[in-house]
Amino acid sequence: MIRNHIKISLRNLWKNKLLSSLNLLGLSIGIGSVLTLIFSVYAYYNADSNIENQENIYYLKTMTTGGDSYSQTPYPLLKEIVKASTEVIAATHIQGWTQPWLEYGELDFQEQTDYVEPEFFQVFSLPFKYGDPETALDKKYSIVLTNKVSLKIFGEENPVGKIISVHDTLNLTITGVLEPISPYSAFRLGVIMPTKLLEDIPSFKARANWSDSFTMNFLKLRPSTNIAQFERRINDLVETNYSNPTTIAAIKLMPFAGMRTDSIPVVDTIISGSIAASIFVLLIVLINLLNLNASTMFHRTKNIAVRKILGGTKRSVIIQFCIENGILVFASISISALLFLGILLPKLNDIYGADFGKISFTVAKDYPVILFAIGLGLLVTLVVGILPTLRFISVPISTGIKGKIDAIKRNFFVRNSFIVLQFSIAILFICVAIILNSQIGFMKNADLGFNKENVIIGNINLEYKDEVSASASFNTLLNKLEANPYVKTYSVSQAIPSDYNFNYTQFYDPETDNEIRTRYARTDQGYLKTLEIPLVMGRDFDENLDKDEDNSVIINRTAMKALGWESIEGKRLKGKESGSPDYPVIGVMEDFHYQDMQNAVEPLAHLYRERDAIASHRFLSARVEKGHEKSVQQQIATGIGNIDSRREYKQEFLTDKVSGQYRLIEGMLKTVNVVALLTIFISCLGMFGLISFMAKRRVKEIGIRKVLGAGVVKIIVLLSKDYVLLVGIAALIAFPIAWYVMNAWLAGFAYSISIKWWMFALSGLIALLITSFTVGIQAIKSATANPTKSLKTE
Repeated sequence: MIRNHIKISLRNLWKNKLLSSLNLLGLSIGIGSVLTLIFSVYAYYNADSNIENQENIYYLKTMTTGGDSYSQTPYPLLKEIVKASTEVIAATHIQGWTQPWLEYGELDFQEQTDYVEPEFFQVFSLPFKYGDPETALDKKYSIVLTNKVSLKIFGEENPVGKIISVHDTLNLTITGVLEPISPYSAFRLGVIMPTKLLEDIPSFKARANWSDSFTMNFLKLRPSTNIAQFERRINDLVETNYSNPTTIAAIKLMPFAGMRTDSIPVVDTIISGSIAASIFVLLIVLINLLNLNASTMFHRTKNIAVRKILGGTKRSVIIQFCIENGILVFASISISALLFLGILLPKLNDIYGADFGKISFTVAKDYPVILFAIGLGLLVTLVVGILPTLRFISVPISTGIKGKIDAIKRNFFVRNSFIVLQFSIAILFICVAIILNSQIGFMKNADLGFNKENVIIGNINLEYKDEVSASASFNTLLNKLEANPYVKTYSVSQAIPSDYNFNYTQFYDPETDNEIRTRYARTDQGYLKTLEIPLVMGRDFDENLDKDEDNSVIINRTAMKALGWESIEGKRLKGKESGSPDYPVIGVMEDFHYQDMQNAVEPLAHLYRERDAIASHRFLSARVEKGHEKSVQQQIATGIGNIDSRREYKQEFLTDKVSGQYRLIEGMLKTVNVVALLTIFISCLGMFGLISFMAKRRVKEIGIRKVLGAGVVKIIVLLSKDYVLLVGIAALIAFPIAWYVMNAWLAGFAYSISIKWWMFALSGLIALLITSFTVGIQAIKSATANPTKSLKTE
């Protein structure tokens, strides 16, 4: 019997080749897109699934009285919390301080380095490929490698027990190798070392006090812990130990599970958007199939009636239609799997890989996605096979055998509701894409407070092997730039817009005790000139006046307001740590957007540092005459290339670096654009099929109208007006939803656009034009057909 059902199903699919092709195309693209979106969500949520008891793991977050928040605290706090609390099972810092050069044999390499406590693997149960996590960090001179680093150095060999040298001064024993870590994990690990090694570094010891917040803390607590009471005890420690506890509103315990979205808020939008998009695309696919299947049923009522006369049951009719749809659905799943692996997954990695790393699909690891695809196929098959069939198998045999089901045909409310829902979703995505594109354009083209055009940025943080020789060669290069007529100005600095480290410090005015928490960076005398940042008052850095003090500081307008100053005459700042020198404030620069425009301009301080301190700076910036960029780039690359260093020199334009801040949001835009195109495309496929069936059903009516003098335009309007009206209704439903969703999203930006009426009008017009084109093709074909052939249909 099953064999007969399959043969009949294949015959029917072949008989309705147009509909079958439209369904197969829409299903393949739709399910392929759903698989890609769901796989990215699955990879994200599954990334840290091997970490046990995540609900009991927390990190500390500092809330300031000024309304700021950050995930760092003073280094000694964690030790005091552990001493004072029996609820702590294990605790660890994750501290990045230096990224030392490591040596093994002839290899000389540098990796992301994190310093942690021996209890790190008690807090985070990361699986080990080699070694014992219980003892891996017990000894001071130990090091744990990630699988990626281990493969790069040792291949598949077990390296536990081997010795790696650090800066030719320390010998560290490899005590473990981690299993591969998902690129979507909360961790970006390379090598892991004990924090005891840091405590031997003078610069670290100088900052490991109660006034400098620079370390992240993680605690694993007992399940019965009262979090509110625990937080109160932490804040008691703040009151007792902090140099100036009045600036701290609270220290909060934050769940580890939310750390990824807390550090990069836009990730939460991406994941939520992916889930919503996959649901919407799946909904459109289902609606499309339901509409097209319902339309075909009008032409198959005689077939159903004959089957019932011959003894066929309702169950057998339903099985027949389920098998017919199942063949179509699972054929499309096979095509969509190829589409997913060959095109969509690589495209997803292109969009988000630079920020999260590239994800790959393996059957052994990602079999839940395969089970999801099978389950999805069964669900779609049952829904589209059963729902339309139930409506027609209850039709009396006498009515069905005559094909007289006009009363049923006129009941188009459900079908029209589905069309409206389809196009509401499509128009919603078009609105989102237009608004998102406008916001990105606004951020990229807004006045940033500096001139980013024609500025070359070179990364000079290259770990020079001989700093004395490197400084001499670098000065030679700077002299050549000075003499180059195409170089207007140049600068050597610790930071540039879009790449300011999260270096914060507490300054206060010794006259008023007003205090600010500010970002800071070291720059030279050419920084403001090169970036064309205006001075509000005072003067710029000058090597003849500032090189001896090395404490001169220029603040931005926001910092001056925070300090309550009207003038900087005679003003000085002082650090909170004991023995801190005075910092004479010599100038105020206009506020400029040194970070992306999702964030407000914060207080900023520039401290003077001489140009020839090459090992202490990170960037060389040069403003050049337009049209001479390549020659200057070549001159800089040649000069830096002559200096012996461990890293490779890289350079780019400041415009590209600033634009790179919005890579994730642009990735969102690309995803939304694709989903918008998919939804409108799949919706139009269904509409194309529907109007073709309606035209066939009304073929005699069209022929009679043409004989009686109706023109082609009138016939086209007759066939298409209802669908255009439905698209208009869909637009009215989609517009307020799009406004609400995007208005809420834009509220998360410090600087954002206002949503305009034309954005909705444009999205509606796009949907209307695409729909009119789709419907018009079939309507024109029917309207131009020979009426004599139409009237001979029976």
